[in-house]
Amino acid sequence: MAAARSVPPTILTPRLVLRAWTAEDAEPMMAINRDPEVVRYLNRPVHEAAVTGFHAAAVEHWITHGVGLFAIESREPEPERHGVLLGFAGIGYPAFLPELATRPELGWRLGPAAWGRGIATEAVTAAAGDAFGRGGLRQTISIIHPENERSRRVALKQGMTIEGQVHNPVLDRPVDVWTKDAPPT
Repeated sequence: MAAARSVPPTILTPRLVLRAWTAEDAEPMMAINRDPEVVRYLNRPVHEAAVTGFHAAAVEHWITHGVGLFAIESREPEPERHGVLLGFAGIGYPAFLPELATRPELGWRLGPAAWGRGIATEAVTAAAGDAFGRGGLRQTISIIHPENERSRRVALKQGMTIEGQVHNPVLDRPVDVWTKDAPPT
């Protein structure tokens, strides 16, 4: 596990800024987390306490683990897109599945405005690069609902493969566990 570090780095991609969370991100992230289409395939329900506590939990994760979820902000030039919070990508630990709780999970969640444009792939590529580089991780997993085609495509573009399935007791169904090893150095 990476050494604890309280402030995530800022990562620039051609269209995005992956950065630390700010207080201004709380409301737009709550709106994303309340969107029924966004949460349709999540591995656990997003209840109101989780929605309102998300920001503090994301900040605390960086402090505890030295890796975490980046806020994703658009740096696209169009005025309606520039500076907009699009969602998150990065590393968490899936405590909701005890058999996987110690394995770093590469996760992402974006609002519909970012869908279908390669934003998730761009953000996840940058977050994975940070996790394997600065974060020193040797492998990540992603837990993906088998019917979530969008997330499956992102995982495939990352070079991830399905390791197997685990039973998710919250959903009472199996979910896919995808893996990706760090690139050779």
